[in-house]
Amino acid sequence: MADSPKQPNIVIFMPDEQRWSAVGYAGNDVIKTPNMDRLAAEGTPFSNCFVTHTVCTPSRISMFTGWYPHVSGHRTLWYMLRNHEPNGFRYLKKAGYHVEWWGKNDLLAPDSFPSSVSHRGEIEIERGKMMANPWPVDDPWRRTFYYGERPAANSIDMDRQWIDGAIEFLNSDPPEPFCLYLPLFFPHPPYWVEEPYFSMYDRDEMPAPISVNGHKGKPAYYPEIHKSYDLDKCSEEQYREIVAVYYGMISRLDDQLGELREALARNGLADRTATMFFSDHGDYVGDYGLTEKWPTGYEDNLIRVPMVVHAPWLEPQPMNDELVAIIDVLPTMLDIAGIELGHDQFGKSLMPIVTGDEVELRDAVFCEGGHGDYERQSLELVDEDSDPGSIYYEKGRIQTDNPDSVCKASMVRTRKWKYIRRAADTDELYDMENDPAELENLVDRPEHAGVRHKLERRLVQWYLETADVVPYEKDPRF
Repeated sequence: MADSPKQPNIVIFMPDEQRWSAVGYAGNDVIKTPNMDRLAAEGTPFSNCFVTHTVCTPSRISMFTGWYPHVSGHRTLWYMLRNHEPNGFRYLKKAGYHVEWWGKNDLLAPDSFPSSVSHRGEIEIERGKMMANPWPVDDPWRRTFYYGERPAANSIDMDRQWIDGAIEFLNSDPPEPFCLYLPLFFPHPPYWVEEPYFSMYDRDEMPAPISVNGHKGKPAYYPEIHKSYDLDKCSEEQYREIVAVYYGMISRLDDQLGELREALARNGLADRTATMFFSDHGDYVGDYGLTEKWPTGYEDNLIRVPMVVHAPWLEPQPMNDELVAIIDVLPTMLDIAGIELGHDQFGKSLMPIVTGDEVELRDAVFCEGGHGDYERQSLELVDEDSDPGSIYYEKGRIQTDNPDSVCKASMVRTRKWKYIRRAADTDELYDMENDPAELENLVDRPEHAGVRHKLERRLVQWYLETADVVPYEKDPRF
């Protein structure tokens, strides 16, 4: 292997809403992801990476601060990192990196861009057209988040424009060192994709979604989503259709990852460029009779995501099963770049594992979300001006009519157990070794009271240890 570059280039390839099970190297023998599989084979794949929140903005803020959402109130779609707060890209830019950004935001407030990003690529889109519901009012598909086959050529293909911009950057003799950040849109719903990806998968070969009978022992949002999205009317064939299109969206992403890696090689950049591949959270994709996600949904199909770190100057490592948290992105990225942290955070660098050391990271991971009923600014509410035809209308209506369905909640997950505490809804406890599909809620079983109390104490300890951070800079007192 080549010597490590002093300041390696970094590519961050981040799909939106890709769950762990939706890559070939995870053991999925149906989905076609040869480029993701190759990246994993050439780098270090992690099989137990968990997010801290199941909504885009809070999850991404955790990635690039090393903070849990509660540390600074980042639990909403609309409160992003402001200029007084730390973020990984400012570290890179201050250290001399050119930070090139092609993709969606959900991370930085406007005042943070000048100090953190060298260039953000612009594209042309018709957002209204992108989200326009193609189904008639009475069509059973209308509320399911399934749109079907997408026109091959249109003005709403954001990922294609972002990938093209990134490749143009790589072809331009880019300034080095650089960090190329690609927060893409797919496979975020609506579930739709053009040919050849739309027909790539035989619907009969699709795995049947996890089924629960009557949502017994589940929180209120389960039946709310199932009925409000008309998913109670879907057949198993329709659920398989959703899975097939979701897989097609990911295979399209996989091809785009291949294009990027080819561009790196073609321009002589591959040997000195590290790549990080991960997602911000997963998706139900029909499991439990649900689609999309929920702010306090903590099933593994939402919180467990792919994670690969590839440094071409290091030997590949086998699949690692340590408990990784998405807060580990920041210290890992800065470790690759040789940059010291300048703020307190809670992530751990994955680079010792990538270099071949045996490291125990942690024995539990945590996730949180939801809102108090006083936090009207945080809820995705609907009112008289809301569009009933919007893909998100029913999601907002559920939160408006039943705020308890999105009450504050926290989760602790060990290898053996998962415990979820909700402020105003059903608590949950699952034996993850014997019930990995999380079908039987054990929270009220007397024989498991000791486990529940132990995990409750673990949540309290976590909050005590991570409640806030103290800035390094001191103000004069006199």
